[in-house]
Amino acid sequence: MWFFSVVSRKKLDFPPIKSITKDTNLPQMYVDDNVIEEFYKALANQDEGRLRRVHIPRSDVFYVREKILQDTGIKYTLDHVERAMYLEGHLEAKDVFKPRSKREWE
Repeated sequence: MWFFSVVSRKKLDFPPIKSITKDTNLPQMYVDDNVIEEFYKALANQDEGRLRRVHIPRSDVFYVREKILQDTGIKYTLDHVERAMYLEGHLEAKDVFKPRSKREWE
C-alpha cells in the first residue's frame, strides 16, 4: 500500500527502453545485497538515476540464497548466487548482472 501511495504522489517519467548496446550514455548499474533498501531509498528520494542503476535479481535468486543459508549456514551474496545459477543453466543471460564477466571466486 505504501509503495503505491509514494509512486502516485509524483509521476516518474522514464524514457523508452533502448536495446542494450555499448552506449556510454547508459547508467552504470551496480549490485548490492541490500537491493530492496536501495530501491525504496531511490523511490523515497525520487532519485530516478539511482533507481535505474539498481540491479534487482529474479525472485528465484532470493529463494535459493535463503535455502542455502538454512541448509549450510553460509550467506552468499546475491551476485554470487545469481552468477552460480546462471552458470548452472537456471537463469538466462538477460536476467543476470554482467553475465559475461567472470567473478573473482570463479
